[in-house]
Amino acid sequence: MMTTRRDLCKSLLATSALALWPTIPVVAQSRDNTARIAWPYDTASLDAVGIGAQRSTWSVSLHLYDRLVTYAATDRSDGTRQYDPARLRSELAESWQVSPDSRTVTFRLRPDARFHDGSPVTAEDVRWSIERALTVKSAAGVMAVGGLKSADQLKAVDATTFQVTLPAPNRFAVLVFTIPFAAIINSKLANQNATAQDPWANEWLKRNAAGGGAYKLESFRNDQVLLTRNESWTCGDKPGMQQVIFQTVPESATRGALVERGAADIAVEIPPNDFAAIEGRGQARALAIPMPNHMDLMAANSQAAPFDDLRVRQAIAYALPYQQIFQSVFRGRGTPLFGAKGEPKPASFPQPSDFNTDPDRAMALLKDAGRAGGFEANLMYSVAKAAYFDPLSLVVRDALGKIGIRVNIDRIPGAQFDERVVARNFQLLLDNRVAWLSLPDYWFTAFYTGTSTSNLGNFNDPKLDRMLKDLPGDASPELYGERTAEMSRLVLTEVPMIPLRQGAVELVMSRGLSGYTYWFHGLPDARDLRRA
Repeated sequence: MMTTRRDLCKSLLATSALALWPTIPVVAQSRDNTARIAWPYDTASLDAVGIGAQRSTWSVSLHLYDRLVTYAATDRSDGTRQYDPARLRSELAESWQVSPDSRTVTFRLRPDARFHDGSPVTAEDVRWSIERALTVKSAAGVMAVGGLKSADQLKAVDATTFQVTLPAPNRFAVLVFTIPFAAIINSKLANQNATAQDPWANEWLKRNAAGGGAYKLESFRNDQVLLTRNESWTCGDKPGMQQVIFQTVPESATRGALVERGAADIAVEIPPNDFAAIEGRGQARALAIPMPNHMDLMAANSQAAPFDDLRVRQAIAYALPYQQIFQSVFRGRGTPLFGAKGEPKPASFPQPSDFNTDPDRAMALLKDAGRAGGFEANLMYSVAKAAYFDPLSLVVRDALGKIGIRVNIDRIPGAQFDERVVARNFQLLLDNRVAWLSLPDYWFTAFYTGTSTSNLGNFNDPKLDRMLKDLPGDASPELYGERTAEMSRLVLTEVPMIPLRQGAVELVMSRGLSGYTYWFHGLPDARDLRRA
């Protein structure tokens, strides 16, 4: 068999990483009780709420901190698991109750719950932690979706009873306590490390843990986090792994090779070509787990000409070669979000639009919009997502060129991408989004209204705003289904964003390991990992 230059480079990179890996200060070097996770991220902060939090922060935080509630998970046939956004289960709260008028939620804490330093978890710790989250803009914005906007809504009734009062019924009032922003912190320990300039101990919590979760912090560097099992944890089943190592490995080929060679257990962010190669070799498991709260999309700036004309946006939607994109770009993985038949489904989003490839109809719409000669447009996307969007942008450019839209591809750094979205300085873009609270009205609120970077189509429709405002927080399932189907019909017809697919998280996992769970944040959770 011939060895290519690319294979040789991969081998050298993997060998280099293997040489470095044993230097990690693992408490007990047994391969059976240690989970090693290779990812491309640095971890600059351990504080999921604070400034500097990253995706990796959210993953690590779920191990170090408990939340009041979490989601149940469903076993899949391939040995992995997938969270179920329709089923809540207890974590730190052993029970919760919503009042008959749906304006008060009362949580009863587990009486045996302890922080890592042995002190009991109290309702005051919960109250303090949520009040702290409300002081940070990014966290407060999500908590507000659940009706939580001020500290006076939070009450420690007694040592183990925490209560929330709401201005109106809200279906997200319990769900918001599942997210990383709702981590419960040891307030006494945090306050011991607070200062007059930093009353919430933000700086200390970046590099120190004050939780009571399934794992304790053993050591922390930006490129490496080592956790050890909390043997006293009572908020779930005892984790199977005694230690967990999160290691920064920037090169994707190296991450995959580490798992294939037995030096790591899980590697994430594996590009399509590497994923296919690993799948073909069969030395490790290449897994693609569906992401029900995810959407790959193409967006148009619906407030800027010529994309403020619905006919132009719909022309683009009819021009795209959806099957080609799904098969050649996305490799047939995930769920198609095009070619729907009939009316939109109630209480469901993302869901397929009814657009199919129809270049003749696209050209007729452009002619009707006074754009028969076409026009020039820029298509931007983040370099960080180039693995899929490099080939996707070429397919889009070719397809739109056939109806007279001359596309210039603008491949830019992620920070610059976000800045341009905020400034509404774009025409067309490619991106994807996930929803932590994956209910239809959350999608419509977060991704089709407002001025945040999530509203990628710069959509502003008073009718949708009214529909959301008029949807009761305690709507019956029948009313909720009817109203959200109407909202789906509106956004899928107006197409500020063209849905392409619900994706699949692609990872490599060592054989003999089971229990990998896909969570809404899309990053590894070691708490349920087990060896065969």
